[in-house]
Amino acid sequence: MAKQTVLLTGASGSMGSEALKSVMETGKFKALVLLRKKPSNEKLKKELEQRYGDGVEVVFGDISNPGDCVKVVERSDYIINCAAIIPPASDHNPQAAEKANYLGVKNLVQAIEASKDADEKKFVNIGSIAEYGNRFFPAHWGRVGDPLVSSPYDFYAVTKIKGERCVVESGIKHWVSLRQSGILYDDVLFNNMNDGLMFHTCWNTFIEWATARDSGRLIRNLILLDSQGKLPSSFWQKCYNIGNGEGARVTGYETLDRGFKMMGRSAKEIFMPHWNAARNFHCFWYLDSDHLNDILDFRRESFEDFFAQLSKKLWYFKLGKPFPGLIRKFAIERLLKDVNAPIYWVNNNIEGRIKAFYGSREAFEKIPRRWEDYQLIPSEAVKDLKTAEILDLRGKTELSEEDLAFIADNEYRGKNRAVILSHGYDESKPDSELELADMQGAAKFRGGRCLSETMTKGDLRTKLEWECHNGHRFKAAPYTVIKAGFWCPECCEPLPWNFDALAKKVPFFAQAWYNSHSPEEDNFYPADCYKDIL
Repeated sequence: MAKQTVLLTGASGSMGSEALKSVMETGKFKALVLLRKKPSNEKLKKELEQRYGDGVEVVFGDISNPGDCVKVVERSDYIINCAAIIPPASDHNPQAAEKANYLGVKNLVQAIEASKDADEKKFVNIGSIAEYGNRFFPAHWGRVGDPLVSSPYDFYAVTKIKGERCVVESGIKHWVSLRQSGILYDDVLFNNMNDGLMFHTCWNTFIEWATARDSGRLIRNLILLDSQGKLPSSFWQKCYNIGNGEGARVTGYETLDRGFKMMGRSAKEIFMPHWNAARNFHCFWYLDSDHLNDILDFRRESFEDFFAQLSKKLWYFKLGKPFPGLIRKFAIERLLKDVNAPIYWVNNNIEGRIKAFYGSREAFEKIPRRWEDYQLIPSEAVKDLKTAEILDLRGKTELSEEDLAFIADNEYRGKNRAVILSHGYDESKPDSELELADMQGAAKFRGGRCLSETMTKGDLRTKLEWECHNGHRFKAAPYTVIKAGFWCPECCEPLPWNFDALAKKVPFFAQAWYNSHSPEEDNFYPADCYKDIL
């Protein structure tokens, strides 16, 4: 029996390379790798051919070219899309991110839909935690279906949202979109020393990491199980969150601190508290990441496992222990002058970014300059939902002032609190019982209406007609709206960013936005706002 063919895009990246390695180790599949033609990829082609022989075929092309997509999709049984332009490249070149993260996905979708055996092909799209935008304590737990409210200036998130919507609303029979969290890979420290992006991570951001090796194992297990007929049909046509679970849940501070521990130092010795952004990042702890692991059994590494292994590989880092001043000056402080660093924006009066990442110049000035005065939230103190004061909004279609006040309480003073956001319908009902009244309630929670007059009970795939608060009419499947977190494609998926105004009209967005923004704010970030640092 001929081996099935796995098409892999993004094989030069951290997750894609691990996915290719893991799939090829099975010896059960042929790989078709689509790479853009450039010197580094020509070198990679030779390496892959030497390593895997005729088991891997490298094709030069670009997913932003529809013809290139058609050629490789026709020859493939599985299409694994790991290709993406990610930060910081997407910060400096949003057009490239649009081509890869949106148009590329759109082209792959259309190529699958048009293929002669479309119903047999399996499409795995890699989404991102960035789609959810900024979430702080006590709204630091999130799940699929939460509102997609990308952070201003995050062009990567915008394009990932648009790309994923193409997948979710497609006519493909077998698709899945996996929202990848922050990913740990062996070169992560080196790659973060080249841009001011490293200062975008807020100290009290809650991150559930995934490792590249486990993510590659996830792809392998998915394909293996499916090829063996062991993957349930219910797995398909859904979005999932990829995270490594309880052992990978830390904070932004704890992440950077663990990296510097390999040098025998701490983050407090290297950084000042006000150097990093106060908000407008992304990441939270996944309330539902166990769902994907229950199906695909891919987790092997915890956060500490990863760094313990990395410490062995980078054993020479410990030689820097006697020189914290040199590390700070030559590795970190030089990046404060980078155009993508928050301190650069403050020093150069780039007001839009100051508002987005700090709230205001006044808010920036109030950030303590000494760690002794800065309130860090230890992850262990707020990790256990069982002992937390939980505001569980599931099932609510209205938010009270008390609800919003609880959500906005992101100041930690020894409290263990948590918010589980509402998706605007009765989630206690099984999917088979969801009906038009549920869609009407969900639309109201989103500030709009469900215009369709009929719906087959339990049918979450047939598109209905909706209207947002601005009067834009659009068609979308119930799954897209109530299960995946999307709403109006015209005004609620930037560009531009107008969430201060949207939150006033859309309670669904407000519950996430007011976790780190004030109802009094009235900011607007145009589609070309990226030009301020070019």
